[in-house]
Amino acid sequence: MVNKKINNGKNSFILILGVTIMIFSIYIFFSFFNTQKSQEKLTGERSNMTYVQLVNYVMPIVKVTNFNEEDMAENTLSLKTTILNYIGVNLNNPDEILKREISYFKEDNNSIDYNGKEDGVVNISDFNLKDSDITKNTGDGKDTGNTDNANLSNQTSQVYNPKLKKNLDNSKPEVLIYHSHTTESYGQYGPDNLDPTKNVCAVGDELAKELADNYGISVIHDTTIHNVLAYNKSYERSGETLDKYLKKYGDFKMVIDIHRDSDPNKNNVTTKINGQNVAKFMFVMARKNPHFDKNMTIVNSLLNTAKKDFPGLTIGNGVYYYDYGMNFFNQAKSNNAFLLEIGSVPNTLDESKATSKYVARMIAEYINGK
Repeated sequence: MVNKKINNGKNSFILILGVTIMIFSIYIFFSFFNTQKSQEKLTGERSNMTYVQLVNYVMPIVKVTNFNEEDMAENTLSLKTTILNYIGVNLNNPDEILKREISYFKEDNNSIDYNGKEDGVVNISDFNLKDSDITKNTGDGKDTGNTDNANLSNQTSQVYNPKLKKNLDNSKPEVLIYHSHTTESYGQYGPDNLDPTKNVCAVGDELAKELADNYGISVIHDTTIHNVLAYNKSYERSGETLDKYLKKYGDFKMVIDIHRDSDPNKNNVTTKINGQNVAKFMFVMARKNPHFDKNMTIVNSLLNTAKKDFPGLTIGNGVYYYDYGMNFFNQAKSNNAFLLEIGSVPNTLDESKATSKYVARMIAEYINGK
C-alpha cells in the first residue's frame, strides 16, 4: 500500500513536470515568432533570421553563423540569444540594459536607422566558380551619394587625374576583386543582404567600373557567395576561388578582398569631400603572413596617396592588424593581396560606392603612375 502511494505520487510529479515543460515550450515557441514579427514591424523589413535560427538550433551540423570580424569570434545566431533578447538582455549590446534602467543613457545620437525594405530574395546556388558569378568592368553609373550629415567637415579634392589613364587591355587582367563576406551590406538594406546590388558587390562593381573607364585598368570582379553556408569557413571558400584565378592568370598586380566595417558610429566612418558624404575605408592585414612585407608595400603606397590627396578618408590611421586572422585572410597566396573595408553598417550604399572613385585613383597612382 505504501509503495502504491509512492508510485502514485511519483507518477503525479512526472505528469505535472511534463505538462509544465510542454506549456513552457509552447510559450517559448510563440514568443520566438512574436519577436520576429515585432522586429519586422520595427524595421519595415522581411526577416529571414527565423529560418537561420531554427537551422542553427535543430541542425547544428549545418549551422549558419554570424562572424564577428572585430574580435575574430564566432557569434552563433541561436534560440538562446533570441530568448535573452525577448526578455531584454542583448549580449551584443549590454549598454541597452543601462539605457533601459537609467534615463540619461537613452540619448543616442549615433543610432542606426534601417527604414528601408528589402525588395527581393536571391537564391543561393552551390559553391561553384561559374561565369554568372563573374563580372568584368561593369557598373550602372555614378551615384551622387547622400549629403544628409551637415556636421561633417568638407574638403575639396581633385579626384580624377587624366594623366593616369591608359588604353584598356582585357587580355591580361591586372586587378582581381572578390568578397569573402559577400553579403555584407549597408544602411537601409541591413547588415547583410543577398542582393548583389545592395551589398559589397555593388561597391566592387563601382570600383571595377572606375578603374576600367577612367584609368584603363582591366579588372575581374568575382561575386561568388562565400559566407552563407558555414560562415566561419568564408575565407577557406574564398581561398578556393582565389586559387582558381591565380592558376588561370598567374598573379595580379592587386588582389583585393572587399568588405565593410562594423563600427556603428557613423561619425567615425564618414567624411565629406566635394560636398558629398563619403564612407571612409581601412585595410586589414595579417602580420604573421609570410608575404606581409610585400603586401604592406602596396598598402603603404595606397595610404600615402590617400593621406596626401584625400586626408580624413581613412578610418583611424588606415590599417588594422591581426597576427594570423582566418587563413591569413588569404594574403599568403599573393605578394599583392590585401583586405579592404569600405564603409560600415550605418553608411548608405551610395556613400560607400562614392568612395570607389577615390580608391580607384589611389590604385591608378600605384599601377599606372610608375
